[in-house]
Amino acid sequence: MTSGSRVVPSRRWRFLLVLLAFAPARLTGQDSLPVDDAGRKPIATRADLESALTQAEQIAASDGYSAELRDQKRAEAALIRERLREGDFQVGDQITVHVEGDSTLSGTMTVGPGKIISLANYGDIPMTGVLRSEVNDYLKQQLSKWVKNPEVDARSLIRLSVLGGVSKPGFYQLDSGMLLSDALQAAGGIGNSTDLHNSTVKRGEEEIVAKEVFYEAITVGRTLDALNLRAGDEIEVGTKSTTNWLTTLRTVAIIPALIISLYGLGKLFGLFN
Repeated sequence: MTSGSRVVPSRRWRFLLVLLAFAPARLTGQDSLPVDDAGRKPIATRADLESALTQAEQIAASDGYSAELRDQKRAEAALIRERLREGDFQVGDQITVHVEGDSTLSGTMTVGPGKIISLANYGDIPMTGVLRSEVNDYLKQQLSKWVKNPEVDARSLIRLSVLGGVSKPGFYQLDSGMLLSDALQAAGGIGNSTDLHNSTVKRGEEEIVAKEVFYEAITVGRTLDALNLRAGDEIEVGTKSTTNWLTTLRTVAIIPALIISLYGLGKLFGLFN
């Protein structure tokens, strides 16, 4: 190798670099952790998100990766920054809560306007800035204003729409620790017409989970939380083309015969001399 020459990695090494680049998005090994009986994985902590943000920013700023991957990491970093700044809870989100020995505070709490939970006969609990991983300790702290040493078990749900290539498209309240694949199953599951390679997640008009990331999330077992989803996001499951090629071929085959027949009728009636 001459001085100043550029080393071009082989195709195999380029593939390995891409795989390594996706690894930080899995929130410090979260994908390798086991699921619980309900198919849920642990939720990303603030430290997990800060670590994932650092790694995403490093990849986005590096020339060692493709422009497409750097763009994906910039988008991921923006989602994580928003989570760290604003918290996870949006209006319409629900939290299932069990307070030991207090049935009046146990049940499903809904985040209302102003990102506030209003408890009858007690008061309001602000949810701005709170992460899903913090909700258990946070609610315990807040409820201690009215209940002495409350024992709290809380899980967060996200209000999402699942559209496209699923059997029962619609709006769902889904556990934030649920696998993306299980979220599709909750919407009736996929079928022969489903195209996971052409699936994505949108927030309004913006695509926040690219098709490649969506498919990778299905194959490695990533959760809704690990994808940085929030209330109102749309999971758009792709569908395959339903063109009936046999019918198309038959139609094409009929055209020459039709032309010949029309020409024959034209000759018969003296239209073609």
